[in-house]
Amino acid sequence: MANEIDAPSTNDALPQLSSCKEVADASAPTIEQEKPRLPVKPPIWAESRQEVCESFDYFRSYQSGVYSLKDIVKGYLLGGSPASRDIFHCGGRLIISHGGGKAESILDYRVGPARFQQAQDQEATDKSVRALLRSYTDKRPLVLLADEKYALFPFNLGASGYTYVVLGLYWISHAWAEYQPASNGCGRVVRWKFAFQWCEGQGNPWWTSSKSDDVDMLPDPMRGGFLRFSHSTFLNLEQIVNPSPPNAVANVTCNTCSQKSPVVYSQGWMCLNPSCTSFWSLGGRELEQLDYDTAFLRPIAMVFTNLPELRPAKLIETMDSITTSYAFSKGWHCKKCGRLSIRSFKWEHWECSNCHSIHKVPGRLRTAKEFWHQRPSVDYLHSHIGKQSGVIARRPEPLELGDGGGFTHYLTFILPHERGRIHLILGTPLANKQADEIFRQYQEQANEGELLLRRYPLRLVIRGTFLTNYFSQNSGEPYQYVGGTGNTVPFDKAPSSVCGALALIKERSRLALQKDIPFNEILSAAYMEKQKMSFHSDSEHGLGPVVASLSLGSAAFMHFRARATPKEPKHSSSNVLTLILRHGDVLIMEGDGVQQHYEHTVIPMNFRIAATARCIGTA
Repeated sequence: MANEIDAPSTNDALPQLSSCKEVADASAPTIEQEKPRLPVKPPIWAESRQEVCESFDYFRSYQSGVYSLKDIVKGYLLGGSPASRDIFHCGGRLIISHGGGKAESILDYRVGPARFQQAQDQEATDKSVRALLRSYTDKRPLVLLADEKYALFPFNLGASGYTYVVLGLYWISHAWAEYQPASNGCGRVVRWKFAFQWCEGQGNPWWTSSKSDDVDMLPDPMRGGFLRFSHSTFLNLEQIVNPSPPNAVANVTCNTCSQKSPVVYSQGWMCLNPSCTSFWSLGGRELEQLDYDTAFLRPIAMVFTNLPELRPAKLIETMDSITTSYAFSKGWHCKKCGRLSIRSFKWEHWECSNCHSIHKVPGRLRTAKEFWHQRPSVDYLHSHIGKQSGVIARRPEPLELGDGGGFTHYLTFILPHERGRIHLILGTPLANKQADEIFRQYQEQANEGELLLRRYPLRLVIRGTFLTNYFSQNSGEPYQYVGGTGNTVPFDKAPSSVCGALALIKERSRLALQKDIPFNEILSAAYMEKQKMSFHSDSEHGLGPVVASLSLGSAAFMHFRARATPKEPKHSSSNVLTLILRHGDVLIMEGDGVQQHYEHTVIPMNFRIAATARCIGTA
């Protein structure tokens, strides 16, 4: 009994393209050497992944190649060597790629022994595959990006310093499943393939202005590189400009599963439903070499109206003149050279990392009164102790501040097994006069460039430079945690805001601990809205047993949790202690055990500045 065929009514035919086979990673360097340099400047490009994620709203995924929101794909990153039958066709107007994750990987490389995870079958219910399939069904445009390791792009991006480029807007014309070879126990895995077609209405692909649209990139298994095909061999201009109708690809209904699959390969039709027993079988056998059907590779006419502008817009002055909101923490796109840049080098303005163009938006200083209305959505005022944490809270004790500061209270939390104590000295309206002035000075001196607030690189395993999620400047003794020891300003050159914060911390710590603490370093950190400091511990070699910090501006949550160890590599899902830090509060961590056994994170509710003092070289 024959399969039911839903065939198109067209007599047009195109010559068959050469077959595609998988290319090993080892051939990639040869491929790059053969490629010419990119002859045009990309309209949107970046040097690091963080630059893309912070500056380009259509792709904000640091790990996955698929970025989606609410099951709708916004961006898709092309990278690495191609899988079987991946192609860059028609000068990039048609791109077929595999995606969806579940490739071979190494897990848990930071804590405990590394684990190798074999490649697994992709399923339609997987997060990335599900989102791609929904975008395919809804015919929603999405953005394709490519990195310099994407072997099918016809030009050498890395030779010109382009690590990531935005290709443009595409839509998914076809989606289907295939078997791909793998080194797992089965020797193969199910992989979903997606055919991305260029959205008409945005002009020609930007890289085709130098005749790159005359080249197709297909893997060449004989040479270990790529075959180049001139489009004049296969397509005339009329066929490109006047693509075939939307129903040009035949669909066949499988007798086994009753689902339709398109005719993808010239060798014949196969069921492409991975849950079907007839999946990936042509006449009861699996073929090692397959060619795409010529009708399947035809451009499909699809008109999109009101396509979005992909170039990020520059921020302008707001009605409230506030320049510490989330929008101002994001990167920007340089119209002069096309580079995406993180807002990193200077707190006071954006600066292009490539051509050093500057964009500055004037703003006003924030006051502590602006954050008085904040009401954290929790049922506690200052602290919360986790169940079975062993942490003991002492009764609040009064503290006379002197110098017209009146009285306040401080809270003490005793950690189990004599690991140390955590003190929280509360700020009050009367006690905060010094803190208010320090807060004003910090902002004023940062805006004028006197206080060198910057974002420094983190020591992470990630492509490109990865900067901290907050701005900082270190004063006094060098502190290795922040950008190395070469980014420290000595106290005699530190601005008055830093010196004032250190004096206040020393005085409050002396009153609470009844002894002088020889702080000789202070780290000033500024957080715009939605910026935060991830979990860490102040456990660097040479640090003294007492660490104290002053909070300014917005309230923030400070969470403590037990540190992971090789014996217990996974973090506990619950926090042992949570504190709410408000403007003028001083937090003291007393004892080496606090840093040895716990780590902490700070999550501000809005714009916040923190000054943290340590004793370096006194341990």
